[in-house]
Amino acid sequence: MGDHEFWEWVRYARDDLEVAQLLMALKPRKIEIICYHCQQAAEKYLKALLAKVDAPIPRTHALLTLVEVAVADSEAKRNLGPSLARLEPYAIAVRYPFQLEIAEGAEERVLSAAEVVAKYVEELPNHPEYETQ
Repeated sequence: MGDHEFWEWVRYARDDLEVAQLLMALKPRKIEIICYHCQQAAEKYLKALLAKVDAPIPRTHALLTLVEVAVADSEAKRNLGPSLARLEPYAIAVRYPFQLEIAEGAEERVLSAAEVVAKYVEELPNHPEYETQ
């Protein structure tokens, strides 16, 4: 596992993020689908961190739960918290009609939140302290 599994999770996360970015060009935008793929990207990025250190990967969509087990640095948790909180509602409710009201423009904020998580995870392997997590 380790590095290989980390990069497989990252590849899947990148795919979700790329799909969300591509869907932004559609008119009218498919807001629910964009938000769902952004949440999925963040979830997979967090699971990549667990894979990197051979930790068990829980079967959950709860981003705020995942960050608690995937990120050791408390400052990083605080920094990621607002982005993850913004993404969290789009795991399940968005897949069902009438379960979640989404205002126009939410997709831009959610995409930005997913990009914050992506940047954190993609840059982390370059930090020497990451190996101690």
